[in-house]
Amino acid sequence: MLWLLIPLLAVLIIMQTTQLPRAIVHSAITEYRFFIREPAYPKRLSTRETVGLVITWLLLSTIPLSLEQPLLWQAMTLVLTAALLTGAMIDYRTGLLPFKVSSIVGISALLYTSINAPFEMTVHLITALGVATTLCLINGLSQRLWQITPLGGGDIALLAALGLCFQLSEIAAIIWIASITGLVESRIKRRSMIRFGPHLALATLCCWHLKVIL
Repeated sequence: MLWLLIPLLAVLIIMQTTQLPRAIVHSAITEYRFFIREPAYPKRLSTRETVGLVITWLLLSTIPLSLEQPLLWQAMTLVLTAALLTGAMIDYRTGLLPFKVSSIVGISALLYTSINAPFEMTVHLITALGVATTLCLINGLSQRLWQITPLGGGDIALLAALGLCFQLSEIAAIIWIASITGLVESRIKRRSMIRFGPHLALATLCCWHLKVIL
């Protein structure tokens, strides 16, 4: 079954990458429009927000350290928590989830999987490529039919990076949980557009800890 998916993924990747220059221009235009709509676009997080992030990270760090898990898992949890909290805060303040955050998550996940489960590396690489390609296709189809893009480039990059240490079913669960909490926020604030990064971060941390607790 896996070998049947590889040619399909290859075709999808080729189809998607041939449109990459146009996609980059479209993303730049979209982000610029967002930029000029913001009355006060922050250049950096304030000292108060940075201190709050550090304190929150320290408090959440007590969870993995209190669990009887391997040192590698605890280290990965600390890095993952720090990256996701930072990305969530930046996305909440600016509406843009930095690719640097996804890069940190992806590199950490790659190292974690290569040490913890080296025989599953191929599956995780295919999962990451499949997630990115599928979400880009959904974005493209939605843009063509309804002129909207459900996910930003940063959200897709983060989910692809998570595919390097999460299974496909777990990625689906993360998207589902984030969508539910995002829907609740949109109903409370009565807004059709929300910052999705914080919801992805919350869902990811929940799934990551539930994997070992359950």
